[in-house]
Amino acid sequence: MTRAASAPEPCPAPAGKRRLSVPAALVAAGALAAAASRVPSVGPAGFEIPPASAAEGPGETAVELPPGAPAAHAPTLAVLPGGDLIVAWFAGSREGARNVSIRMARLSGGRIVAEWESLTRPQLERLVQRRVSKLGNPVLHIAPDGSVQLFVVSVSVGGWAGSSVNHLRSGDGGRTWLSARRLVISPFLNLGTLVRTPPVALDDGSILLPAYHEFVRKWGMTLRIAPGGQVVGVSRIRGETGLLQPAVAPIDRTRAVALLRSASSARPRVFRSVTGDAGATWVPASATEIPNADNSVALVRLADGRLLAAANPSETTANTLALIVSDDGEGSWRTARTVESSPRPDDQFRYPALAQSPDGTIHLAYSVNRKAIRVRSLPPSALRADRGTAGP
Repeated sequence: MTRAASAPEPCPAPAGKRRLSVPAALVAAGALAAAASRVPSVGPAGFEIPPASAAEGPGETAVELPPGAPAAHAPTLAVLPGGDLIVAWFAGSREGARNVSIRMARLSGGRIVAEWESLTRPQLERLVQRRVSKLGNPVLHIAPDGSVQLFVVSVSVGGWAGSSVNHLRSGDGGRTWLSARRLVISPFLNLGTLVRTPPVALDDGSILLPAYHEFVRKWGMTLRIAPGGQVVGVSRIRGETGLLQPAVAPIDRTRAVALLRSASSARPRVFRSVTGDAGATWVPASATEIPNADNSVALVRLADGRLLAAANPSETTANTLALIVSDDGEGSWRTARTVESSPRPDDQFRYPALAQSPDGTIHLAYSVNRKAIRVRSLPPSALRADRGTAGP
């Protein structure tokens, strides 16, 4: 693990100084960011592993959330202390539009009990006291005190390659925000970082947040964030060019698996990396046998110790969404359930998110054609064999 040193934002170059050309500046920024990821880190910690459980939960449910706008995408979900489910996504006229906001819904017993607009672009501007031109990719996390935390991507100038990650805290379930801060991941530029998948708790009170870099080059990483919200470590997941959006699940206190999306059409596969020191270092990622056509993947450790992934198992389209299980976490995967399958290649069931309730219920959220968010809940027994398409 590496430490990301806090530093003030870079100042403009003094008058008369020679400026780097744009390509040279980009290369230098990439090199500096990589160098920052090699600084020694804080002390060791392990993953929090709850006791094994065989809880089965109730039967299956499916809910389609009100999109709130013509475009709805990138859902994230988390289980609240009382057992209710909270879901967040971004919605607007289109991805990257200035009217995009973060919407949330609360579900109980498979039913929507509340739905609201949680965060707008002007609200985030006021909270972080920084220009925000667009919002994207929310990630939910429930802190040990029960408060809702939100990590959300924002851009001040340019496209997603100029993005930053913001960390917000709420004491009322995501309706209002008590605090917000922009994560400092590198002392140089601090741009090009995004998030997509939820963090994993560590036993010292910190969390390990999967993230990825898109400035100049694409790569996956994990951020270690202290209870106070400071980034105290950054660890890069190396491998082929174009690996991004890692999803992490622990196997035991020190070992974990990361599954990554590949943006390369030459290797349309899910990639896999492992850590043996709770995310301090990662082995170079290698291709699995799971087909994947440049799509986001979800991953969670179930209460019985199995690893559960959600992916689009195709080299060309996202018209099928499946749940894939690893019984040992060592690289062997089997399809346990085909959740969606359409004969139309243009249909898209993308950006899945996974969570499990204390009663054993497995929750899966995903976007449907970038126009709606669907949430399915099912018992662990539904993963014993591929039982075909679940239906709408």
